[in-house]
Amino acid sequence: MNWPGHVGGHWGTAHVDFTVVLAVSGLTTAVLCVAGVAAYRRRGSRAYLLVALALAVLVARPVLGGLAMVGAVSPTTHHTLEHGADAVIVVLVLGAAYYTRSVEQRLEGP
Repeated sequence: MNWPGHVGGHWGTAHVDFTVVLAVSGLTTAVLCVAGVAAYRRRGSRAYLLVALALAVLVARPVLGGLAMVGAVSPTTHHTLEHGADAVIVVLVLGAAYYTRSVEQRLEGP
């Protein structure tokens, strides 16, 4: 059985359902990024900075999807950049966890 890749209509060259998903995703990740930056500004910790940076990279994913959807980015470039963004997010979150568990505890002392 062959299932369609999407169920919505078209709006010019853009798929309406993809556009809605990317817009909602972009908006929600932008709100999360702003919350992460606010938390970093309040706490000032390097771990909070790393999480805020990871959230900022997360915002780039729907932007890349939108660029690929309208043809500004090739599918191969889109695929490579999104996997790269995933790797950067993982490294930043693991760095924040490591920093919190080891570096901050050494800085605070016994």
